[in-house]
Amino acid sequence: MSKVRWGVIGTGSIANAFAHSIKHCNHSELSAVFGRNKETLQIFSQKFDVAGINNIDELVTSNGIDAIYIATPHSSHFEYALQAMKNNKHVLCEKPIAMNHIESMVLFGLAKDCGVFLMEAYMYRTHPQTFNILKNIESLCDTNEKIEINSSFGFHAEIPKDHRLRNPMLGGGAIMDVGCYPLSMSKLLAGHILKKPYADPISIEASGNLDETGVDSNSKARILFSENIEANISCAINEEYENNLEINSGDYKLSISQPWHCGQFQDGHSSIKVYSKNKLVDEISYKDEVGLFTREIDHASECILNNKLESDLISHADSQSIMLWLDKWRKELGIKCPHESKETSQLIKSKFFSTQNKKLEGIKIDGFDKDFSRLALGCDNQTSDIHAFAMFDYFYGAGGRVFDTAYIYNNGMGDKYLGNWINSRGLQEEVLVLGKGAHTPDCRPECIKPQIIESLERLNLDKIDIYCLHRDNNDIPVSEFIDALDEIKAEGLIHKIGASNWKLERFKQARDFALKENKEPFTILSNNFSLAEMIDPVWPGCVAIDNNFLDYIDQNNIILFPWSSTARGFFIKKKEIATSDHFSNPSMDEEKRVWHSETNLKKREICFNIAAERNVEPIEVALAYVIQSSKIIFPLIGPRTINELNSSIFATSLNLTDAEIEQLTIT
Repeated sequence: MSKVRWGVIGTGSIANAFAHSIKHCNHSELSAVFGRNKETLQIFSQKFDVAGINNIDELVTSNGIDAIYIATPHSSHFEYALQAMKNNKHVLCEKPIAMNHIESMVLFGLAKDCGVFLMEAYMYRTHPQTFNILKNIESLCDTNEKIEINSSFGFHAEIPKDHRLRNPMLGGGAIMDVGCYPLSMSKLLAGHILKKPYADPISIEASGNLDETGVDSNSKARILFSENIEANISCAINEEYENNLEINSGDYKLSISQPWHCGQFQDGHSSIKVYSKNKLVDEISYKDEVGLFTREIDHASECILNNKLESDLISHADSQSIMLWLDKWRKELGIKCPHESKETSQLIKSKFFSTQNKKLEGIKIDGFDKDFSRLALGCDNQTSDIHAFAMFDYFYGAGGRVFDTAYIYNNGMGDKYLGNWINSRGLQEEVLVLGKGAHTPDCRPECIKPQIIESLERLNLDKIDIYCLHRDNNDIPVSEFIDALDEIKAEGLIHKIGASNWKLERFKQARDFALKENKEPFTILSNNFSLAEMIDPVWPGCVAIDNNFLDYIDQNNIILFPWSSTARGFFIKKKEIATSDHFSNPSMDEEKRVWHSETNLKKREICFNIAAERNVEPIEVALAYVIQSSKIIFPLIGPRTINELNSSIFATSLNLTDAEIEQLTIT
């Protein structure tokens, strides 16, 4: 490929600017345009002498197109990017890349999965002015002075209620349309000062006014990045702002007018003014003979021609972080985002798992009609239907077939999220549900059936494939548990039974009784098992397996679904567990209490060394160790993002050598 052949989605002003600019590009040409309106499509195609296509499938499947540029209202970005990547087309998508960070997470995950380039179009990131701004704040990187970043982007638009800027269904509002610019810039600058590619805020405080349609017409936000780095940003669609950028630190100040347009409305002229003690001491002027769009297209095309999957100037992680904080900003104002509900979400409607290549092979297990996958996805870390659908879709698309839920997970929402997904996708006969119940203080035989019935109602299923008692109660004879489960199985509510967090002696007793009485025995176990040995229970009643227990389950063909198979983040590269607002994150105090033994710390050191030699992540080595311990071990995983999920999937194909396993198996 000597040139990238582009197709454009959209016929508006931005698409026109793209088409004008591509004429001056070195490695690009415009091949076709897609539009829904036949009249504007004809005008565009004739104006630029390219094929006009009224069918989106025809555009994204065309052999004459290598890459797609998306220049449509925000609400359609996810759908169009998905269709393009599904058909192996590279994508340059206007900002914001999606309607929320869950959608963007899916797009970036699929881009890597499909092996295509994906970039969010922040044009200013490709301009020399931005590079010069970063160069001129390098003197602030080691300062102890407070650094304040002030920026704005606002304009006054006289527009009707159904215009995209005021329509919540189209992603309207100042924050999404122009607030993303000062937010992304402040993250870039703060990151450069902190010697990172970008910085994640510590906190955001926002104020603003909502339009009668429910979108934000203007907003201001105060963002903290560290003790001495603060950003004050503002945006509007109903008010003219100065649209400038200032970086202040002590007596030093940088001032940039129109940093988002980089002089495109001033005949290409832009400048950075440098002040010391309120006096202008330098002015760095620049005359752009190329143009913003041309620079951006050239950059994207060069990335594609060099087989890159993402840009160094605006990485997937950077864009993903921007989307996350755009969500937080809108949440601060109490804005209801319609595309985050299961009724209106483009993600849920998409069934995007059909775009993926399977990475997990199906495994046949005696006694089951459904295939197993080597990993079981936990249903306890999802925060909404859209988050659940994103994670479940991706896992299933990768070949995942086992889903782990429990009566107590997320106050019952784990069951509901999983049930909504299974029934929406019509996968009742394809996936295997591992359910659990009778948790302390309800670990009694009489509690089992009511909880199963309630879980089945939440799941909207007739039967649970595997049901495990979630805890043990030593005050109750094992016979009473087996009798209760046997009756429930006879009613057809469960298929196979097992136990979670039972000790070996009690587990044996339960099996011996069942076999003696010709009743269904435990054939499933879900205890903790990981490279790190649990030295103190994570929660009351938690039980780990030892070598004796492992030998027993191997000898009796007991299937093990180990929970916390990577020791709850113990093998993540970090000094401390990162601060996060996710409800299930472990604390550093918990990690020290549960995992910080001399042996475990030594194992972690060895694990990190092996990972460095293999050029993989330590947590992947730790999970591979568990998987290779037995052919009938199916680790439970609890990823919150597609990146984390992909990391676990990769571990299933990471074959540790005998020497490496021996190194890790220390006592």
